[in-house]
Amino acid sequence: MAELTFKSPGVSTREIDLSGPTKAAPTGIPAGVIGTANQGRAFVPITMATFADFVAEFGNTDGEKFGPMAMRQWLNYARAGTYLRILGVGDGKKRNSNGTVTNAGFVVGAEQWRATGIVGDNAYAGSTTTNGGVLGRTWFLGCIMEESGSSTAFSSAGLQSVQPILRGVVMAPSGVVPALSASRSAISNNTPLGAPGANDYAAAGTFGASATQDAGSTVGSVNLAGGRQEFVLLLNGHSHTDEYPTIITASFDPKAPNYLYNVLNTDSTKIQNAGHYLYAHWGIDPAIAYVTGSSLVDDDYAAITEGGTVKTEDVAFLLTSSISRNNNGDASVPNFEGFVDRFRTAYSPYIISQAYGGVNYNLFRIHALDDGAIGNTRVKISVENIAKSTNTNNPYSAFDLLVRDFNDTDSEPIVIEKFSKLSLDPGSERYIARQVGNYHLYYDFDKRVGSQKLVLDGAYPNKSNYIRVETNKLLDNAQLPADVLPVGFRGPAHLITSGSSIFSVADSAVTDVMAGEVASQLVQLPIPYRLMVSKNKTPKKSLAPELYWGVQFSIQDSVDEPNRNIQTNNSIASYSTYFNTYSQNGQAAVVGNNQGVADASGTILDCDKFNNNKFSLENIQVVVTTDTTPRADSSQWAAAQYMRSGIASASIPDIDGTARTSGDSGGSRLLSVATDFGLTSTRRFLKFTTIVQNGFDGSNIFNKEKLAFSNIAVTKEMADVTAQGGVTGQVTAAYRKAMDVLKERSDVDIQLLAIPGQRNSAVTDYCMQAVEERFDAMYIMDLEGKDTYNEVISGSSQLASVTNTANSFAGRNLDNSFAAAYFPDVIMTDVGTSTNVQVPPSVAVLGAFALNDSVAYPWFAPAGFTRGALKNVLETQVKLSRSNLDALYDVDINPITAFPQTKGEVVVFGQKTLLAAQSALDRVNVRRLLIDVRRQVRAIGDTFLFEPNRESTLARFSAAVNPVLARIQAQQGLDRFKVQIDTTTTTQADVENNIVRGKIFLQPTRSVEFISLDFVVTNAGTEI
Repeated sequence: MAELTFKSPGVSTREIDLSGPTKAAPTGIPAGVIGTANQGRAFVPITMATFADFVAEFGNTDGEKFGPMAMRQWLNYARAGTYLRILGVGDGKKRNSNGTVTNAGFVVGAEQWRATGIVGDNAYAGSTTTNGGVLGRTWFLGCIMEESGSSTAFSSAGLQSVQPILRGVVMAPSGVVPALSASRSAISNNTPLGAPGANDYAAAGTFGASATQDAGSTVGSVNLAGGRQEFVLLLNGHSHTDEYPTIITASFDPKAPNYLYNVLNTDSTKIQNAGHYLYAHWGIDPAIAYVTGSSLVDDDYAAITEGGTVKTEDVAFLLTSSISRNNNGDASVPNFEGFVDRFRTAYSPYIISQAYGGVNYNLFRIHALDDGAIGNTRVKISVENIAKSTNTNNPYSAFDLLVRDFNDTDSEPIVIEKFSKLSLDPGSERYIARQVGNYHLYYDFDKRVGSQKLVLDGAYPNKSNYIRVETNKLLDNAQLPADVLPVGFRGPAHLITSGSSIFSVADSAVTDVMAGEVASQLVQLPIPYRLMVSKNKTPKKSLAPELYWGVQFSIQDSVDEPNRNIQTNNSIASYSTYFNTYSQNGQAAVVGNNQGVADASGTILDCDKFNNNKFSLENIQVVVTTDTTPRADSSQWAAAQYMRSGIASASIPDIDGTARTSGDSGGSRLLSVATDFGLTSTRRFLKFTTIVQNGFDGSNIFNKEKLAFSNIAVTKEMADVTAQGGVTGQVTAAYRKAMDVLKERSDVDIQLLAIPGQRNSAVTDYCMQAVEERFDAMYIMDLEGKDTYNEVISGSSQLASVTNTANSFAGRNLDNSFAAAYFPDVIMTDVGTSTNVQVPPSVAVLGAFALNDSVAYPWFAPAGFTRGALKNVLETQVKLSRSNLDALYDVDINPITAFPQTKGEVVVFGQKTLLAAQSALDRVNVRRLLIDVRRQVRAIGDTFLFEPNRESTLARFSAAVNPVLARIQAQQGLDRFKVQIDTTTTTQADVENNIVRGKIFLQPTRSVEFISLDFVVTNAGTEI
């Protein structure tokens, strides 16, 4: 919307459209749910009014996560629900001195659970090398590559035209040593040594005690016949299966059916079964660069030829770090096995200004609102419509910021959000921080326990549903030049792989075949940038103004026509993938936002210098006009080329193929902010796209139960305390820490709590106590079921035994009126996937509570056919008889059941709390009545704080409370009540201590739960 400007008297009008739909505000006291989600902020309680709002923040139900399903049930009837998403926080405590977080994330090759649920007794997944056990490591798969034809993919990035290139990161479990098949005579055995152990969690068989007994080599041969670019991966120590073989033939060619991403295992939870896991990969088409040995291969190991054509070359390699596994203390070599970090949030490189004397200022960067790994690949960021100011009174310029779907294309962009006419003037209403928002609400784990709390940083509320902006303090304080423009971005964070000491060169294959150069020169594939905004070569270049400069998300498979393929390059996501950044005593695996830092032992650390990754529109070489003041020729933008090095080429061809020599007046030169950015004809080409990266879930990706934060994970952590941490274990601690967030009444107001699917006492007992301390909410608890063998139920295939479950629950001796337990699980349809799913009872019961409150009041019983009917439930997992109902109710478990006379409608058929003594508070409706009364009276009391402590104030306080209780009495919540707030309850000593005391006497209305009728049969003539 244009701003109104007044220069002379007159009337100005404008139109403000507020007729569109508005987001509904939450009303009422929300229920709180703790659980997992597909997206969204973690450990920040978010309150929403509708399930559509929930989906926008956390994503839809997926048939697997119970928390979102519970929120759907609650919000079917209620208009306020609070959800807290969990991710990995380790033990929930502050970082260690080396930057790690205890029990967070994962370590490559670490012990995994055996079938018994216990860690250990496996030399192949242990912490020693006893009996030849070899600990799992992170392996770097690469090959020597050469630029194809006129390609400058490497040289423009500051690399050699023939270069060792990193193509994949492969993780191996302990007991498996990957190697490459080689054609050299020195390698006589290319059949991998197999030993059961890595995939079945048992130390059966033996493993070669010496690495020299392993098949294969660090350096392997690549079959180049017919352009196949194939190599063979050997998995020593892995047990062969049809699904997961020990010999895998793969290709470095992304177009090949057996491209490494297509044939290697990409399911992290299958690392033990498959003997490996492909964590990241970087693809490049043979038309841009091809696999070859060329000058880097030692003459003693020349390529094998057939009929004068090269058939194979020993140019693939598989390397590990030069330091010991999971070593955090080396100042120059990264720890590539350690991912011992709590969850992180993805962020973009800094958006930078034009160069001032060779210096680009940091302006702002974008942070995802989604915590965890999902933030890496949910959106990308584009800047466009950069309008240089021509107003001498206001030198600040304008631009648009786009939040786009990560997988869209420039030809068919999916713009999720757009912020138009943003300004870098901190005094403007259009200032980027004001328009996008910079609020950062987070739980500060890096404080000592007891001081951890929710923290809010930033000055402006977030208007985006996907991102927040972080601005440079110099920009906020107007200490940067007023004519700064967003023209590019810093080099993205990159892996540290090159340098004299990063990789091990002990294997003679490396030193002999490649003369030791490969290990020191191995480098991450340069991130592809858009080279031009044209689509075809003949008869002349065709302009494609829809294309964005910056990161190119589509495949480049032609040097002359780099934009002809619009298919998505699926390896772009690997540039966003998390590698550890936490090393405080050593070298981090990934570095970024470190422009200007010096090289170290041949390692390029500077994010801008590394692969010439700094992007700037000022690096675009354009054809210029022949005017007195030459400008970018608007008719020649199809000829423009991006110069990654920042140095203009001697000439570039124009759209007709005529060479335009570097220089002004009809030649070509780099884009100029001074003369080109103010042109209307140029503005539509001034746009670029970048990524966000380094989001991390903080969980153990190798274990599906830990990855899902399941109840099974908690149970196993508690069963193996020494190895898994018990209450400080990765999953258990996450739920307990989430409860720490919700138990703080000053931060979160809830009336109910559910943690669907969590049944272990390490979580449930902790949450019961926390809710009781809050004193203003009830906990709907899922209990631990036992099967007919009295074993804890760990899967849907086990059928629960009512007797064993009831006896086990009674043995816990629980005594808490702020919690209620329900049984059994139920079957319901997940709307998000249209599938029938077995869910814990709290999912359905939360819906019953919401139904009760929508048709009655909290002091009515959320049970029975009127208010406890579970209309979305298909059936119960266990069919309950009358004796079952009695057995459950005797131990304070509320049954969920169906009756034949109601045509199978499933209902909640009990409302007991877990209070041990017989009391009015052993019923849910009475406890909820007391909670509601306390909340309302406390709110009234807040209004009397700091009032004069005199008799008139006491009378006013009493008068304010009476109508509240009278209304509840009229609504059938109370039979009688009495309010006593006067000088008999508040003594003179209280007055002198600034205290008001009062008493409120309540007689709750009890619900009917038992009906006894005598049917009397009489003789004829007897009076009735």
